[in-house]
Amino acid sequence: MVDTHFSALDWAAGSWQRPGTQADAPVLLLLHGLGASQEDMQAVAEFLDPQRHYHLLTLNAPRRAVTLNRGYVMPAWYDLLGLGPDAAEDRAGMQQIAQSLRGALAPVLRGRELILGGFSQGAALSLYLQLHASFAARAVLVFSGYLPLRQDTPPASSNAAPIFWGHGTRDEVLPLEYARWGEEILQRQGYEVTRRDYPMGHSIVPEEIAAAREFLAANTVRPT
Repeated sequence: MVDTHFSALDWAAGSWQRPGTQADAPVLLLLHGLGASQEDMQAVAEFLDPQRHYHLLTLNAPRRAVTLNRGYVMPAWYDLLGLGPDAAEDRAGMQQIAQSLRGALAPVLRGRELILGGFSQGAALSLYLQLHASFAARAVLVFSGYLPLRQDTPPASSNAAPIFWGHGTRDEVLPLEYARWGEEILQRQGYEVTRRDYPMGHSIVPEEIAAAREFLAANTVRPT
């Protein structure tokens, strides 16, 4: 039975869903980067799952003023106060969007497994949801992201989700050091991290998607 459950999602900023083959297919949620839209993640999601193992879901971030961009209003999951390694972070904004996502996702999940992922700010939010907001994800996909609130990273539980982290060696927005710092902290806290670096800037390349697809197959696909 193919999953056709679309109507339950209430997300004012807009969303897109594609059902999996099975009615109880895990939900793969991908979150876009700052100033972008769910359409960017829609293509990535479909390349990740050509066999329809998952119920794909992408969302538009609400529009808000972003301090980093001089208060310009744009799609953003939370405020960005700076990109430096010691920049202050919008903890309250992260908590608020996590609460909104929890409410919106509840009727879609309906007890199904969740896989979190995203690009840049969306990747950071995915890590926040897993590490700080008690979203019980089966796995997390980080594409060119960073570890938010890294000084407060909690120890891994016995069933902590494995993490895939792809990053560009020429990333001009979030330099490769961000991936190295994130991996080091996460592993020190007991998380399983699979990191892959690619000769690219702040983007996603087909080789990275292929590696993430293999990661998902090894960590989330149930035997038939």
